[in-house]
Amino acid sequence: MKRLFVIAILACSTAVYAGELSKDECVDAHGRGQDAKEQGKLTLARKLFLTCAQSSCPQLVANDCARFADDLGRMQPSVSLSARDGGGNDLPDTSVYIDDALVVTRLDDGRPHDVDPGKHVIRFTNSGHDQVVTIVIGAGEQGRSVAAVFGPPKGTATLPGSHASAPTPEKPQDTHPTGSKALMLGGIAVTVAGAAFGVFELTRVPSQCSISTNQCAAAPGDQVFSDAQSAVHLANIGWIVTGVGLAAAVGGSIWYFTGAKHPDTKEHFAIAPYATPDGGGFAVGGAW
Repeated sequence: MKRLFVIAILACSTAVYAGELSKDECVDAHGRGQDAKEQGKLTLARKLFLTCAQSSCPQLVANDCARFADDLGRMQPSVSLSARDGGGNDLPDTSVYIDDALVVTRLDDGRPHDVDPGKHVIRFTNSGHDQVVTIVIGAGEQGRSVAAVFGPPKGTATLPGSHASAPTPEKPQDTHPTGSKALMLGGIAVTVAGAAFGVFELTRVPSQCSISTNQCAAAPGDQVFSDAQSAVHLANIGWIVTGVGLAAAVGGSIWYFTGAKHPDTKEHFAIAPYATPDGGGFAVGGAW
């Protein structure tokens, strides 16, 4: 009897040590856990650190692993999953996949599920129907509630033989022709610029010369004659530009206020400048 008793004790002792890690396995788990942590795979890293935190590992390694596992326990995000019908009733017979990996086949334990930080696609499956929810979760965000709703909200179903009335579309409002406002404002700007340029050039006419009489009180061949001629010529260009801008502003204003149209009407519009020896302007064309 004593011999049998000793054999039984030895057998039990062997079974206990069969699950313990060797020194090399402890160091390997420690290194792979650090790699997984750096890659943001907190779930895998925490499992590896819990593995090498056991007492059979070298004390230095075990202490590191225990500390890392504790830190990751605080950093590890988790989600709380639920599924309901349109009336707000729980649907425990729902399977859930996170990133295409089956997590649970039923939702009746209420426990959270660990995930890694980042983006996840969560698919709920119930009675052959799927609901997909995409989330982005951060480190340390624990117990994030993710719910799926199957079916329309309660009270939205229509009675047999009845027809839900479609909302009446709003009547499109008339709009002003495209380009009319730009032509009007552009014409005003050109008018102001042309007038300012013309006035400026008139101030450059020498004081010895009279614009009204086109004469200069100076000796023939004096420089004042050419200066006066140049200033008057440039001033005339300014007046031409002013006239073109004024015409564009008036035309754009008339077009803007009288050319209101329905938005379904097709239109196109173009403005092209032109110049001749006698003057210049803008050519306006299009269909509206």
